[in-house]
Amino acid sequence: MNALPQPSSPKMFSHLYIEKKILEHPQTQKIMEKFDRSQIILIDHYKEVFNRSGQSFAAQSHSKKLILAHKEGKFLHVGSQYSDGFDYEQFFYASSVMGCLYDCDYCYLQGLYPSANTVLFVNLEDAFRELLPHLERTTLVATSYDTDTMAIESLTSQTRQWIEFAEKHPSLHLEIRTKSANYKPLLKLSPNPNITLAWTLSPQSIIDRYEHDAPSLEKRLNAISKVIFAGWNVRICIDPVIYTGEFETLYKELIDTLFLKIDPSAISQLTLGSFRMSTSHLRSLKKLRRSDVAFYPYAVRDDMVTYPETIESHILETLLSYAHHYIDETRIRTWQRQS
Repeated sequence: MNALPQPSSPKMFSHLYIEKKILEHPQTQKIMEKFDRSQIILIDHYKEVFNRSGQSFAAQSHSKKLILAHKEGKFLHVGSQYSDGFDYEQFFYASSVMGCLYDCDYCYLQGLYPSANTVLFVNLEDAFRELLPHLERTTLVATSYDTDTMAIESLTSQTRQWIEFAEKHPSLHLEIRTKSANYKPLLKLSPNPNITLAWTLSPQSIIDRYEHDAPSLEKRLNAISKVIFAGWNVRICIDPVIYTGEFETLYKELIDTLFLKIDPSAISQLTLGSFRMSTSHLRSLKKLRRSDVAFYPYAVRDDMVTYPETIESHILETLLSYAHHYIDETRIRTWQRQS
């Protein structure tokens, strides 16, 4: 590694690890300007830092570093069984960022990545080239499947780049999923009917207990109201639902709070889904956290863990019935493990 000393910096991204080959990339230069007090360390390959042995995911969560890299493999991956493809002909998710600023107890990324640091692949133009041959057919791309791109939009501008690319290709539909309260960058862009902003919501007590560093429910609802007023399509995702002894009270109150703040007719869809994860990711999660989310007695089927069928059905039937008081059932989607 080759270090370029810089002045002391804030806790978040106090160090920037940069692959030498992308040092002159325009995106790299912009980020370096924004973090001019961070220590810059040049590396040959991001895996030197991200994949090194002996890392503590928990410790890194409190002081994350940013790694800028060039993605050499595929950006696009076929959507998995854990997510909803909304019946599109083709459904992909894009992997342009590894890691997330938020630190949620139930997140599968802790079982997927060896590090809590964030890797940003600056060569997003290659993702667009990879996608072009698929756009002869209607295609959905989830741009924030393995991260929360809106949480770092002021740093990366990747959401803006995706939206501008979609404007040129009417067969492309985007889902941009987030827990962020960062709505202002979207107000500078023209709404596109082929783009859905999807906000994940949880009861505030669930946020406090499990969604560390994520914005409050109030801040998320405020962001949603702003972008709806600006003309954007919005999907609300109460997913994953975390089952507790107060499940019915907490989530019914969440639905009431949501629709007191947001006109039900103003959202395109409401999606409901219970906690789910691969067995391998859950095993890794148990090694990292003592959270009760990791140690619940889940049911296992086809390498997937989720709540036992009676609880899973109770969650979805209860919330579907209650949400139907506000929104027509045709605009509610549920995710449930298939038998």
